[in-house]
Amino acid sequence: MGLISYIFGSKKVFNHPYLGEFVSQRIKGNNTSKTYYWIGKTNLYYNDSADCVTSIFINGNNTSPYPNQLNFISDLLKNWKNDYLLKIENEISNQYFFKKQELKNWKNEFFLAAIYTNNDKGLDFELNLESKQNQEYPTISIAVKNGSISKVELY
Repeated sequence: MGLISYIFGSKKVFNHPYLGEFVSQRIKGNNTSKTYYWIGKTNLYYNDSADCVTSIFINGNNTSPYPNQLNFISDLLKNWKNDYLLKIENEISNQYFFKKQELKNWKNEFFLAAIYTNNDKGLDFELNLESKQNQEYPTISIAVKNGSISKVELY
């Protein structure tokens, strides 16, 4: 163990069978009640190619990310095209975002860039959709509470 690891703790790795590898922030000690950040990356397939990386930021204890958050994100990614994209499309239509020129073809232009947890142990998340090619386009932010889309915003 190096000096940095001795003072600040070490990063741990957790392998999920569907989502892949998660790396923790530096963890020191064996306090299972303390919450730590875990970061992972995965690919969603768009038009049969895995060219878009989705970053995942979730919480966990000193041994692994919380199972309920892993389960929700696994379900989200497995049902992305057949469920969540349709719900997001309804919200975008309800808020008339589709009238903006850059959002007219949002399903093909944007990808799921990041998933952030908004609650230590709960199922409140923020999903960020970003343009694949044009950094000038706005980010679509989707708030998800207990599996339901609660808000869609542009920024």
